[in-house]
Amino acid sequence: MSISINRIFNMIPKMSVGDANPQTLNTIADWASRPAPNRLIMGATALVTQPYIDSHNPHVNEKTREISKDRTTAKVIVGTLAGIAVRQPSYDLVASMTKPEGKGKYSKFLIPSAKLKGLKEGSLFLKNYRTALSTLLALSVMCITNFAVDAPLTALLTNQFIARTKAKNAKKEAVNDAKV
Repeated sequence: MSISINRIFNMIPKMSVGDANPQTLNTIADWASRPAPNRLIMGATALVTQPYIDSHNPHVNEKTREISKDRTTAKVIVGTLAGIAVRQPSYDLVASMTKPEGKGKYSKFLIPSAKLKGLKEGSLFLKNYRTALSTLLALSVMCITNFAVDAPLTALLTNQFIARTKAKNAKKEAVNDAKV
């Protein structure tokens, strides 16, 4: 049975942005545009789509599909967790060092002196500046963590997933052999 794309789209409730509360949309947008939640959203999307794509690749044999799916799943999980673990502290560090009205020793350390005068907490410039600076810091840190953390954890998790897949396949074969 095939389902047409039009039928799928017709099942989706029809709603326009004008029907939603603008304050709610702004709250969601502010949350989703921060580096850590953004990485979480990308990771969740990747976890849903990429293993499916790998497991349905018609250009490779079944064993390669399973290993590819397991490796992709491990990479997405480790990459997402590491990305969140690096991005949130980076954002918090940058936020603590970009407080225009801060009294601490380093509270204004990363604010350009030309922008400091008249800069208010909550301004669009400050929001974008913090996001850009924290993303740059996180990317710099992740150049190190990709090799020191991501690669070993991905290999470990991939091996566990492959072992679980092999055990599951052996169990299926045993059941199929018993039926014959």
